[in-house]
Formats: sequence, structure tokens, C-alpha cells
Amino acid sequence: MTVSIHTLSQLPLFSGLDKAVLQRIVPYVREIAVAPGRAIVWEGEPCEATYFVIHGLVRTRRMSPHGREQVLAYLGPGECVNLVAALDGKPSPVTVDAVTPTTLYSIACADCRHILEEHGELAHAVLQYLAGEVRRLSDLVESLALYTVRSRLARFLLQYADEKTSPRQWTQEEIATHIGTVREMVGRTLRDFAAEGLIRRQRGRIAIVDRAGLEREASGMG
Repeated sequence: MTVSIHTLSQLPLFSGLDKAVLQRIVPYVREIAVAPGRAIVWEGEPCEATYFVIHGLVRTRRMSPHGREQVLAYLGPGECVNLVAALDGKPSPVTVDAVTPTTLYSIACADCRHILEEHGELAHAVLQYLAGEVRRLSDLVESLALYTVRSRLARFLLQYADEKTSPRQWTQEEIATHIGTVREMVGRTLRDFAAEGLIRRQRGRIAIVDRAGLEREASGMG
């Protein structure tokens, strides 16, 4: 499919570029569609491309040698994945897969490096993006190390799982891999939240009833 300069200009990394620069970049970009559950990038594999989410939702995750999974992030429109591997030429550090039907723009890793060498303003945007990634991962480490499962689950519900804003249902297993616990603990804590009037569960969906109370739990002051 033809890549739209307008759509490309809406992506945060490209939003500061003028039309002439975007026109020179467009030939390097291709659009792909990915079905839910399909892998986009495999951890440890050589870098093939950097991807930008146009529509849909993807997740990034790491797997331990013993099969324990940790979800690092859920990323939606405007977000970028596999940029680090494109920059350093090393294997992809995470597995990325589609959670919903997803449309991506992709740029081959070698082309990505070439574009950055040619356009300093884009390189500056990449530095800002990577700084944001460092902060986000630092927050994840803090959450896993310093906050209880109740707090981590409350944060997840506020960010992802309210039925009014979430595009999909979340299984307890998916939530557990994101917040660094096990499915049984998620189920037990969800029941506690429902009994305390913080959430309502119906047909597998979660609705936030007491947002202020859930925000107190998320802060660790519940």
C-alpha cells in the first residue's frame, strides 16, 4: 500500500520534519498489516526493521530461560518498536507481537541508520524518544521492586483495563505477565477490589467504580 506523507508526519519522531524531507524518507517506508497474536519481532533475532504503530495495539516482552514472561509495555498508535536494535546493530532485545489487528509502518534497519545520518533533526527526535524510554523502564523497575501487587494492579487498571476506554478484554494471565506476578494473585486481588467497591466485573470486562480509591491504591497509600 502507498505510504501517506500525512500519516508519517503524525508520528512523533517525524512530526518536526518538513514535507520535502518526508518525501525523501517515504520511499524507505512500507505499510504492513499484522493479525492479533502474530509476532512482529523475536527477541534475540537479527534486526530486520524498525516499526511504527499506525493503528492497533502491540506488546513488548522478555522471556526468561525458565519460561517466565515479563511484559514491558503495551504500545499504540504513534509508538515505535525495535529502534534500539536498528541503532546498535545487535539482536532485537524484546519480542513484539500484535494484541489487536495492527497496521505498521516499517523501515529496514540499515535504511533507518542511513536516514538518521542524513537528517540531524530526526536524530535529535530519536534521542528524545530514547530518553523517554529510559524513564519509562526506570519506572517499571521501581514499580516491580518497590510496590505491592495491589498497587501494580491498580496502576494497570487505571492505564489499560477500564471497560470505557480499553479496546479489548484482558485475561488474568496477560495482566499477571505485565505486572510481574501470577494469575492466581491477580484473580484474588481483583475479587478484593470488587468487594471493596473499587471496580465492577461483568462478562470478563472491568469497570472502574471508584477512581479516586483506585488511584490511592496505585500510589501505595490505599
